[in-house]
Amino acid sequence: MSSLTKPSKFKNISARISKKENRLRNIDSNRLLQTSGSLLSSSCSFVAFTNGIRNGTVGVVGIDSINQSTEFSVLCCHSDFVTDLQFCPYDQSTLATGSYDCSVKIWKIPSNDGSITLPDSPSVHLNCFSGRVERVLWHPLASGLVTCASQKEISIVDIETQQSAIQLTDFVDVVQSISWKADGSLLVSSSKDMKLRVHDPRAPSDVQEAAGHASSKDSRVLWCGETDYFLSSGFDRSLQRDIMLWDARNLSKSVKKESFGTSSGVLVPYYDCDTGICFLAAKGDASISCFEISAASPFLIQNSTQPLEEQLKGCCLAPKRVMDVTQCEVNRLFVLTQGSVTPISYCVPRKATNEFHADLYPDTYAGDAALTGQEWLEGGSKPVPKCSINRQEKRPVEKQTSRSEPTAAAQTTATTKDVARSNSQNGATTEEPKNGTAPNGMASPERPVATYRLAVQHSKFRHLLYTAYSRDRMITNVHNLGKTLPGQCDIFHVNRKWCAFALTGGAGLICIIESNRGFRLPDGVLPSVQNSCAVADFVWNPFDDNELAVGCDDGVVRIWRVPEGGVKAGCELEPAMLLKNHKDRIVMVRYHPTAASLLVSIAANWEIKLWDLDREEEKMAIQSHTEEILTFNWSLNGKYFATYSKDKLIRTFDPRQSEAPLKEGPGSDGIRGARLTWVLQDRFLLVSGFSKTSNRCLMLYDDQLNLVASEDIDTSPSILIPFYDRDTSIVYLTGKGDRIIFCYEILDEKPHLFALTHQNTGGLHQAVAYFPKCECNVTKIEIARGVRLMQDKIEPFGVTVPRAKAEYFQDDLFPDTVVTWQSALTAEEWFEGGDRLLDAMSLRPADMQLASTAPVVQTKEKKYASYNSREKDDAERKKELMDAMVNRATVFEGETQEHGDNEGVDSDEWGD
Repeated sequence: MSSLTKPSKFKNISARISKKENRLRNIDSNRLLQTSGSLLSSSCSFVAFTNGIRNGTVGVVGIDSINQSTEFSVLCCHSDFVTDLQFCPYDQSTLATGSYDCSVKIWKIPSNDGSITLPDSPSVHLNCFSGRVERVLWHPLASGLVTCASQKEISIVDIETQQSAIQLTDFVDVVQSISWKADGSLLVSSSKDMKLRVHDPRAPSDVQEAAGHASSKDSRVLWCGETDYFLSSGFDRSLQRDIMLWDARNLSKSVKKESFGTSSGVLVPYYDCDTGICFLAAKGDASISCFEISAASPFLIQNSTQPLEEQLKGCCLAPKRVMDVTQCEVNRLFVLTQGSVTPISYCVPRKATNEFHADLYPDTYAGDAALTGQEWLEGGSKPVPKCSINRQEKRPVEKQTSRSEPTAAAQTTATTKDVARSNSQNGATTEEPKNGTAPNGMASPERPVATYRLAVQHSKFRHLLYTAYSRDRMITNVHNLGKTLPGQCDIFHVNRKWCAFALTGGAGLICIIESNRGFRLPDGVLPSVQNSCAVADFVWNPFDDNELAVGCDDGVVRIWRVPEGGVKAGCELEPAMLLKNHKDRIVMVRYHPTAASLLVSIAANWEIKLWDLDREEEKMAIQSHTEEILTFNWSLNGKYFATYSKDKLIRTFDPRQSEAPLKEGPGSDGIRGARLTWVLQDRFLLVSGFSKTSNRCLMLYDDQLNLVASEDIDTSPSILIPFYDRDTSIVYLTGKGDRIIFCYEILDEKPHLFALTHQNTGGLHQAVAYFPKCECNVTKIEIARGVRLMQDKIEPFGVTVPRAKAEYFQDDLFPDTVVTWQSALTAEEWFEGGDRLLDAMSLRPADMQLASTAPVVQTKEKKYASYNSREKDDAERKKELMDAMVNRATVFEGETQEHGDNEGVDSDEWGD
């Protein structure tokens, strides 16, 4: 630790925040989850940060390429949120990442001529952890060792063998933070049991404990370089944030304690071993504090507090070897805020800034591994390798290695085919290197990964526009809404003639009113059908606008026929059909998408029945589930169906072949409900559910039920109900109590899910339902039309795409649409093995010309030709100006002035 006396040479250290044009923009960090790890890491070559736009991804950018025009590269790391990431201190292009998916992955990020080439797969994939990984730290000196904190244990993993070489399990609660001493001999940890522990990992029984902070809220620890001191930060009993300085040789009492007021974010320390400077920053704060730490009283000396323009999300220190010594830069912080990564340089004011000031820059860590992991495990110990950062000495800042002579840093990953095989003992797997693999075994594929700005593609649907219809098109005075329907029910359904929604009361009332005009409902009894018991689910027949199927708690499915003129208030109707074969209450009813009069009903005893309504008989029963079925959906071609149940499994069925599922695969981690729908010509399944952290999320599965993409959306208790438009491949999602309709385009290419402009409807709704595509107004480029069920009204709306040539039919937006309102075959034909696709039709009006064949409008010529001419040089401008002046001032020879012939006045005419 630096020996500090007052005054200090760092007393007047000042922060220089980069200008806006020198910041990395287009970052969305609003959806980052709470974690004990670091959201940002820097090496001498790269800066990496957890990407909030897409879950499980990391953004990577060159450390010298940070500016507002730079597009960061996206590395798809994990299937869940990335909790921690750290570059290897002795291999600047190797990155370790940990995640909520209980795994750690090692990535090699090569850079060729300034361009970043990201790998498709990790060099090492470790799955030997019992819970989510909160912290990932490289050993400071020994190559090939990664320290991971997961739940109530700390594992030191040997990457070469992919096994836990050392496990520390002396914890009674979750480990919150860990830190190595700079020489790699000791490890300090903090946990939720409010204890601080100093470990000698090579002697696991040798553990020192101390009573840490008085609150079990989050905490951090950081070892102060090679000294015997370490810092801890946390909260006291009154939730005041405090910092403690400890001497590892005596843990009976802290050396120094400082309080920093009340705030929700824990203070995270960042320490510079060379200067003794410590920076304190917390998530949600708008300032960074700078301290000096000394081995003598007063121990903690505050130098400055730097205010920020935005609240920060995370920080990291750049390696000392990238400092600009000509500007007396002693530290550089990278700060992650809501929309940017901002470099902040801390400089010491000196008169001679172009000279190397040796008193500011003692020899620093050289970036080399001092020994191998095996040597350290066997008890080896070596001093920290150091070097000078004086550029004039021409000493290498970082040791360069040739491809033919890998160093110890290159041994951090496996190099043999034996390591590429799966380790069956601990579950860790390593993918075999592909073509273009570096000698150290880390994949460096030749094909560069595409970079994404804001994780969206250039799509013709990028800028969707939500438009609510005028008030005269609304249905007002809606009252007595039923709000206690089961989670499997979509609450609100609409077709070309009618809309239906449940009413309050135990009689199972479903209100049925017109959907194609605006009016005011009466104050008293609403037009409805009575089911005599609680309603669980209901749905319109897609091929018959007057037929409604209702599943009830008494185990009966009731088929209702809406009479001509609609349902009248107070008029008692009888159901047209009763289906009574179920022995338990009904939870779902669904019509077949291509076959007429084919209905599916699902009961609470997990039994699925298929009915032929023309014959009013049960044709098939399937009981292959062991838990409650949460959602059910037919494939678009009507051949298969898929289910998702409370056992968190997705199942696909071909019911005419077998009652057993075709495929089974894991779904979302939450058990609060889900929806699924088939997309992309039935080659993928889209599931909307909940993550293990109760965030609403989207997951895309291929036909083998392998997860290919996932997206965390937000936190809310309601289930996102999807509506998939097969013509545009856009899915619209919203839930009960939402005001936003989330829009995503689904494509075959990675990363598959592209966020479009989400629609803010301006008010809360109970549910949203959509009309068939034939109801869209193509003259206004309306690609979707729906209605929102609100607390007191039903509001129609349209989703349009802004276009310049709106008078033409936009054939690129409106391909031939599937006629979903006309069946392709009967139920009997389908049960006999028939399959037939629905017909397609064009939505183009007869009087509209195709936009693709519209004449090309000639660009109007500019008024002044000089607008399009080349830029003139100074000599040409001067000559042009002089010519103009001469033309204006010249009086041609022989031309008289206007007053030239006038005679003057004789002298004798001037009298007194």
